[in-house]
Amino acid sequence: MPKDGTGPVHAVTVRVAVLRDRVRQAVRAPGWEREDLLLQLKTVAAAVAAWSLASWLLAPGVATFAPFTTLLAIQGTVHRSLQQSWRYLVAVTLGVVLAAVFGSAAGRTAWTLAVLLLVALALSRAQPLGAQRLQVPVTALFAFSTGNGEWDYGAGLAAAVLIGTGCGLVAVVVLAPAAHHRDADRSIAHLAGRVGDLAAGVARDLREGGPGEAETRAWWDEAQALRTMARQARATVQLGEENVRLNPRRLVSGALLSLPDHHGRVTALERASYQLESVVRGLDYAAGRDNRSALAGDFLLPFAGLLEDIGRAARELGESGSAAAPAGAGGPDPYGGPEPDGGPVATGRRRAAELAGNSRRADLRAPGEWPLYGALLTDARRALDDLARAPGPPWN
Repeated sequence: MPKDGTGPVHAVTVRVAVLRDRVRQAVRAPGWEREDLLLQLKTVAAAVAAWSLASWLLAPGVATFAPFTTLLAIQGTVHRSLQQSWRYLVAVTLGVVLAAVFGSAAGRTAWTLAVLLLVALALSRAQPLGAQRLQVPVTALFAFSTGNGEWDYGAGLAAAVLIGTGCGLVAVVVLAPAAHHRDADRSIAHLAGRVGDLAAGVARDLREGGPGEAETRAWWDEAQALRTMARQARATVQLGEENVRLNPRRLVSGALLSLPDHHGRVTALERASYQLESVVRGLDYAAGRDNRSALAGDFLLPFAGLLEDIGRAARELGESGSAAAPAGAGGPDPYGGPEPDGGPVATGRRRAAELAGNSRRADLRAPGEWPLYGALLTDARRALDDLARAPGPPWN
């Protein structure tokens, strides 16, 4: 057995530790850990109730379908549970009816089974059934082979499925998850923090005389990772919208059904990360030039301040929901709405204008020097524009 901490015993120990930490976090504070734990407890309680009720009312041969259906019915949100439940009910009903019709009309033969499955597979193509469409041939095959295609058996099977679905939906609706958008807010704040860290990290390397090729590769990897994080943030926002849809607790919390502002902030941060990715690409080109020291002194060091403004704007977007919103103090802005003079977007735009003016007045003799300046400035300005257009509350 390996003794370097990579054996099966070590893997089990790590998993137990992770599970213990999640349970502690679920008990300590609200969050996805608590929601997940409550979902598991609801599923167990509903499945036991469905099994008990079905065992009391139905024949043993079909009672097992009740808790099995409960496991399929209970999903993470009320909307998803209702959606999957009615699809499963329709699919099972179709399968039961097909088995009973073919069994009573043609008997239990191989040819009957073949035709039955062909019809069931054809019906399973129905798009409204979604992921439950395969339940049509599965139920038809089971009811035909085990229940001999009899109507009584099919009725009992349908009743078990109805009991399981009912218990699952009661548990989901009565013990509905909290109707809030806390996870969506946290996901956006995390994405904004990572975008801000990328901009601030590149700026720090510029002030320290870099970045070199190793640093630019690291920042390039970070910029690429932001793409995945943006997709995850958008998925979390969509899940937050689904969480309050048909959720009875929304009547108490007043949570919004749709989150257009959240989607707008994710889009702004995603686009800003694309611009920073382009900045990193330009800096990687600058790192390999012979006149790198002159570039650092004449342009790259002042450019670091502009990147810091972008980083602050991204972080403020994650913290307060807006990087630049109307306030009336800053006057009209050529790139977006008015913004206070001390805001990071306004500061960054003034810095970009000064840097562009100084670069135009400088004697740029090195080949390709101004195109590099222009590309970096354009990327930085676009990042500021994207953050400025993000929806959110006004500045305080």
